[in-house]
Amino acid sequence: MSPKNKSSVAIPKLKQEVAEQPDSARAHMRLGTALIQTRAYGQAEISLRRALELDPKCIEAWVNLGGILLGRFDFEGCVEVNRKALECDPDAMQAHYNQGLGHLYLNQAKEMVECFRKVLAKDPENAGAHYHLAVGLNALGQEEEAQAAFHRSLNLGHAPQPEFVRLMGKKNNSSLTTIEMGPESEN
Repeated sequence: MSPKNKSSVAIPKLKQEVAEQPDSARAHMRLGTALIQTRAYGQAEISLRRALELDPKCIEAWVNLGGILLGRFDFEGCVEVNRKALECDPDAMQAHYNQGLGHLYLNQAKEMVECFRKVLAKDPENAGAHYHLAVGLNALGQEEEAQAAFHRSLNLGHAPQPEFVRLMGKKNNSSLTTIEMGPESEN
């Protein structure tokens, strides 16, 4: 059973939990998270906002709400709610990641780079963070460091946007070959 189907099955139970414990931030957060997985984003947002009314330090609710806002192209909202998550826990890696994505779409490369550096400080093998760090560094004109981060993302198995692969190849005066992309791409 897929995660979406599992969440669909669990939603009636989670709604019952909320009905039995209307003042439980955890119950509202769990319901909101399950609703995200079924793509019921409007209902999920209501549940997550209720969880935050009950417990403003519920990091998971802040991060999940940030994901909803990111998906709605509310990048400023995404950055802001993830900032609130980080006020609760400065080491919340997913909040740094989501905030970095918000900065990406707001064309705030410096802030984006800071976020993805924080992710990589906690998880140096995070392929997506290396890729997004490369995008930010490239925007800042730090080409050599961008190339290194980009190649690290490829070696960790990240599948980048084709446009960025071409851009990195041009800046490196070469095309990326399967050897440069690592053994995963040779299959």
